[in-house]
Amino acid sequence: MQTIRAICLAERFQFDALWDHFSQQPEAVRLRNVIALTKGENVFAFLFDYGVCVLFQYGRDAEQRLLALLNSYLINPLTSFVDEELSYRQNSETGIRIRNDLIEINDLSRLTCLSLAHALAQSTKLAFFEASIEKTIKKTKYIPETLAQKGSIALSRVQLAKERGRVYLEKSHVILQFNLLDTPEFIWEYPELEHYYLALSRYLEITPRATVLKNRLEVIQELLEMMADEQKHRHSSMLEWIIIILIAIEILLFLVN
Repeated sequence: MQTIRAICLAERFQFDALWDHFSQQPEAVRLRNVIALTKGENVFAFLFDYGVCVLFQYGRDAEQRLLALLNSYLINPLTSFVDEELSYRQNSETGIRIRNDLIEINDLSRLTCLSLAHALAQSTKLAFFEASIEKTIKKTKYIPETLAQKGSIALSRVQLAKERGRVYLEKSHVILQFNLLDTPEFIWEYPELEHYYLALSRYLEITPRATVLKNRLEVIQELLEMMADEQKHRHSSMLEWIIIILIAIEILLFLVN
C-alpha cells in the first residue's frame, strides 16, 4: 500500500513565480491551476494554486525538502498546516473502490492520480475553511448570549465596529474562495476521469460538508446583522440623549434670562 498526503500550507501560492521555478524541469507540467511534478514511477506531487499540495508516494525526507522550497512561495501561510492522508493500492479488477480510507484503483497514471488529487485537495481546503469558521463562531459566541441575557452588548462602539470588521473579513475570506469547491475544470476537459474524482469526492463528503459550511456562513451573516442593529440602536440612543440635553440647556438658558 502507498500513501496520498494532502497539505494545506497557505491561503494560496505565488503561482506564477512557483511555475517559473519549476518550468525548466522536464518532469514538471502546468495544468491550469496545478503544477504536476513526476519524481519517479507513480511518484507525483501536485501543487494547487490555492495553497494545497498533494503527494503520492513521497517519503518524509522528500516531503520536507519540497515543503521547505514551497515555503518561499506562500501567500498568507498558515500558522499550523491542515493535512489529510489516505492509503491506496493498484487493483486491476476494479475501476475505483474506497473503503476504510483505502483506495483501490486500476490505473496509477499521472492524470488519474491528478483526478484523485483534486478531490483530496478540495477536502483539505474545506477542512481549513471549517476550522476557520468554527473558530470565528466560538470567538463571537458571547455576543448573542450577552444580548439574550442583558439586552445589550457590553462593547464600546469602537470595539463593536472592530468586531464587526473582523467577523466580516473572516466570512469574506471563505466566500471569495468558495468556488474552489466546485467541480474542477480539469474534469470537464477529461470527462473519462470524472468517476475517479466523484468517487473520492463522495467518500470525503465534500458536497454535504460544503452545505453545512454555507449554513454556518449564514449564521455569521445573521450575527453581523445583529451587531449592525446594535450599532444603529446605540447611535439612535446617543442622538436622543444629545437632543434631550440640548433641549434641557435651551430651557435652562431661557429660565436664566
